[in-house]
Amino acid sequence: MLLDELYQTIEKLNGRMETHRDKLSQSEALTRNALVDPLLRCLGWDTEDPSQVMPEYKLGNGFADYALLSDGEPVIVVEAKKLGIPLDDAASQGIHYCIIDGIGYFAVTDGRKWDIYETHRQVPLADKKIVSFDITSHPADVCLEALALWRRNIQGGAISKAQRPLLSMELQENPYIPPRQADAAMELTINSQMTQPEGNWQPLPEVQPTKGEKPLEIRFPDGSTIAVKHWYDIPCHAANWLNQQVRLDETGIPLRKGNRYIISASTVHPSRRDFTAPQKIGQFYLEAKYNPAELVKNANLIIEKIGKGVRPEQFSVQLPE
Repeated sequence: MLLDELYQTIEKLNGRMETHRDKLSQSEALTRNALVDPLLRCLGWDTEDPSQVMPEYKLGNGFADYALLSDGEPVIVVEAKKLGIPLDDAASQGIHYCIIDGIGYFAVTDGRKWDIYETHRQVPLADKKIVSFDITSHPADVCLEALALWRRNIQGGAISKAQRPLLSMELQENPYIPPRQADAAMELTINSQMTQPEGNWQPLPEVQPTKGEKPLEIRFPDGSTIAVKHWYDIPCHAANWLNQQVRLDETGIPLRKGNRYIISASTVHPSRRDFTAPQKIGQFYLEAKYNPAELVKNANLIIEKIGKGVRPEQFSVQLPE
């Protein structure tokens, strides 16, 4: 079972890191071999298969340590540092080159800490960080965060965080919950289809953004949810979910509104102007530069026109009370 194996791997990496800390802090290659590769393999990545993992991937003026691939295209670039090296310095340049090359995600790690960024998010650098974990933290918590890198999770071209409502509830009620019970709670959280949660949830076709209001979460037809901060997250996550479930192809794409594309195989509008805020969705690009009301309309249109039978009313958005 994935979570059991992941839990055991985290414990093993902690022991290895403690035993060989001095050597790992002096060698990036050793850190990759001893800490990074084992975690990636446990999360489903065959580090010896170039169709899944491409080492020394050309990025910008240099090379990144890894590119994790889906259908031959890089989904996330990973930069590995020696144990104990600060990660923030590597993030800015890596994200910059990922944006230029149209790669949606960038990760940097020293084997102990992992930071994952959504590169095209139109926010300050610190807010691009969507996942951060330290393998020396509670192994059950680390497992849940590390699932963001699970190969099956990002095969569709997007990274989704595992949700933790049941786990958080149990840990709050019993902070001394045994690790195996925490694993079971995680499995239930991840695998079960939850009933409609409490809160101000509205079906996507009925959502009408008001000035200053921001969405909190989007809920998909399978019951899973993702926290959001901005209105452009709504069409992006809806399109990513569709790509994971039904594999978007050229049917209905490019999807056009006036002299601009909503989603297209290129980043150039019919007016010959470049996309202002392109977001990578599998093999396509979504234009995220619209006002909030138009972004919601675009999300509905994407689902209706290219969702292959999925309906907009099957999606819902949580708004502030």
